[in-house]
Amino acid sequence: MDIDNEMQEGMDELHLLIILFAGQVWRGATAEEAIGHIAKYGELLAPAMADQLDPAAGPKASFFRIVGRAMWNNLPQPAQDFRLTKLSEPGRNDPCFCGSLRKYKHCCARMPEFPIVPAMMLEGLLETMPRKHWNKLAGSSIGRDSMLQVVLMWQQEDCHEKVAALLEPWFKGEGAIKNVDADLLDILLESYVVLDRPRKRKSLAQAAIARGENVARGIGWQRIALMEAEAGNDDASRRALAEAQRADPDNLNLGLLEVHLLITSGNTTMAQERAKFWAMRLAKLNDPDLHDQIAWLREVVLNPQAAMMQMTRKGGDDSIAELEKLLADAPPIACHYRLKPSDGSTGPFAPDAKLGKALKDWNAAFPSDPPSLTWMSTWNEAAWDDADAWLALLREQPLLWNSFEVLDDLVIALDGCGMSWVRDELIPPLLERALALFDLVLEKQGTAQLKCEWGWHENRPALRLLARKAVDGMESSDQEERDAAFGLMRRFVEQLNPHDNHGFRVRVVAGLIERGLAAEATALAARYPDDLADMQYTYALALHVAGQEAKAREVALSALQEYPKVGKILLAESPRKPRKDGREGYTPGSDEEAWLYRDEHRPLWEKLGALAWLAELARKGR
Repeated sequence: MDIDNEMQEGMDELHLLIILFAGQVWRGATAEEAIGHIAKYGELLAPAMADQLDPAAGPKASFFRIVGRAMWNNLPQPAQDFRLTKLSEPGRNDPCFCGSLRKYKHCCARMPEFPIVPAMMLEGLLETMPRKHWNKLAGSSIGRDSMLQVVLMWQQEDCHEKVAALLEPWFKGEGAIKNVDADLLDILLESYVVLDRPRKRKSLAQAAIARGENVARGIGWQRIALMEAEAGNDDASRRALAEAQRADPDNLNLGLLEVHLLITSGNTTMAQERAKFWAMRLAKLNDPDLHDQIAWLREVVLNPQAAMMQMTRKGGDDSIAELEKLLADAPPIACHYRLKPSDGSTGPFAPDAKLGKALKDWNAAFPSDPPSLTWMSTWNEAAWDDADAWLALLREQPLLWNSFEVLDDLVIALDGCGMSWVRDELIPPLLERALALFDLVLEKQGTAQLKCEWGWHENRPALRLLARKAVDGMESSDQEERDAAFGLMRRFVEQLNPHDNHGFRVRVVAGLIERGLAAEATALAARYPDDLADMQYTYALALHVAGQEAKAREVALSALQEYPKVGKILLAESPRKPRKDGREGYTPGSDEEAWLYRDEHRPLWEKLGALAWLAELARKGR
């Protein structure tokens, strides 16, 4: 047996002895009875520990008597309000308590106490106490450090039900929540997060605010700030944070919380400024325990999203960490689809037999929730309720990484994970993989130049992924990424899906105009002669820039007559933004339609100096 296994076996045996000892004391055994029991049966119950003893050191029972004495000295005594009651030491010339018959000064007085701490004994006591009696510890004389160590250990072991069962009685009733119990309060609130008990979490946070001393009150406000941020109520979150700062201004966690809330609300610039401030403030304290916090704040200054991913990994979000690892280790792309092209179209994407079998397993494990029509996502939160099942499939059947259905499901699930930094980190490589897989499938099937139409339901996962990549890429701050996304969007409209179910055509026409390709813009716009206002106005602009003035005037005058609100708001210097009626989308001919067109396209009209031309036509057309 190697050394590590021997140590583990010894620890397991010690844990068994602790439980047996604590159980005897819980049932009323005296010190001598409990210690005597361990001395008598220790060798039998802990053979690995006994085998490591030097025979020349004396009877093994003497060793286990020493162990039993250490257990008693560190056990919170149920009959004494869970205080520690240490046994008195023998006089130097008295017989040693171990039973060696030697004087204490020549025996165990020279030995350090066996390494047992109160938290170890408390855990053993809790394992032997019926849970219905755990409430006896609430408000007792139990050492808070021991309680804290036990519940932190349970947290790390993902035993949050036990944490809640132990700590809930501490905060029931109407009594004050004292600062000495603030750490336990915070741990219980965190366990409610993991256990998905939002009402209990909110109720406890509100109780801490109403009944807590300043530190406990500050923790209550911190939790309210986080809950409001999760609900998207940024103003309420900021107010709660301000209350937390007033309640406990010296709480060093406030810096991390403030920066975290700023990032989650999308205010990364302010988050970087505040992170710099807090990093400098904490560094001045010269406290080694703050090293990790300072390092994280400095990472926020450099890269907020990377810092939040780092926090997510360290925070024990095993599902996200596992998915990230599996994605990094995904196999090379390979074609497992078969196509039957006809009439210039790829036809439906059909998985081969091997992938089809794997997809049956996937569909049984993953709660798929594809969006209707051309929506990009349904923000599938339910996918994370039992992520272990589908993560295991990805691990056991890596072939699934070459499925558009799986990649689409994963993107939608990441949308629902509630963490923007996780989305920003993991969705782009999934979309990149989808595009590479799409091109490979078309190449292998000899259909690279054909249409791939949205009308085939089997094609929608692949097309949805490509559409998402195009839309996300157009929002990038990197010009190369925007250009690549525009190229993909143009490919959508001109080749893959000319019916343009996703409504990309106006953005493509505007993009062509902006890139000095007015002739190509007019050719594309002409394919949609009876389109809505946004295309009619953009088509007129393309014709004007291309020098086709007669046709440009004809199209512009028609647009001004059919969609007058768009022209009016487009030309206005400072129009008032219309109120949204609460419904998704907009009504053709409405003020909202006009505002949306102005918001997206007026900069291009201004850049090309075409507003004056349109204004002149509007005056003549009246």
